[in-house]
Amino acid sequence: MFIAALGEPGRNWQPVLDRLGDLPTVTYDRPGTGDAPPRPAPNPPLPYSALADELAALLDERGITGPAVLAAHSLGSLIARVYADRHPHRVAGLVHVDGSLPQLRLFDGAEDPVDGDEPGATELDLIRGQVEVITATPAPVPTVVLTRTPHHASTARLPGGVEELWLAGQRILARDAGAPLIVADDAGHRIPQEAPDLVAYAIRLTHAAAAGGAGITVDAEALSKAGGHLDQG
Repeated sequence: MFIAALGEPGRNWQPVLDRLGDLPTVTYDRPGTGDAPPRPAPNPPLPYSALADELAALLDERGITGPAVLAAHSLGSLIARVYADRHPHRVAGLVHVDGSLPQLRLFDGAEDPVDGDEPGATELDLIRGQVEVITATPAPVPTVVLTRTPHHASTARLPGGVEELWLAGQRILARDAGAPLIVADDAGHRIPQEAPDLVAYAIRLTHAAAAGGAGITVDAEALSKAGGHLDQG
């Protein structure tokens, strides 16, 4: 199950999907993103729990009720954390792909947190959402945390300290989940498009652990071939 970044459609996962072969996969567009119409008026700001419950309802509509591995990019990681807390029986594993920090907005002048770019897109309730994420219980399932290359060229214009804060957030997420932290060798925040082999590797690793009832075991050579390395911080 794939959860896209802020304002992005499910099709943005396609480079990763192309590398997963026969694994069954599900993508979707949140209301106001991709081909999905926006939520009806009055469409107030929503916390992450509302987006998580929408996903659960969508899977019910598709007849998908069993546990699944969730791969979640950026904002999607926040939704996944709340989803796993609210619907634990539906989560078999988690892959956080450069997951956003709970507060989402990291510096003054950052873009408004609106999930979509069309009229009627939904604003996010960052205060309620942040509380939901930091009070969520980490899911006791196989988990991988995957993050971008620190100080990648694509992040050169970020204010000082943001990259250090971001990496600290990834390390905390990995620590709390008891998960390995995999760092991309050469990719910015758009890891699903810039390093799809690495994302596919992390998904297969988590899927195998979930299916086998075992923990995550990272093979350093296979990881290197996929374009990543374990964090040494």
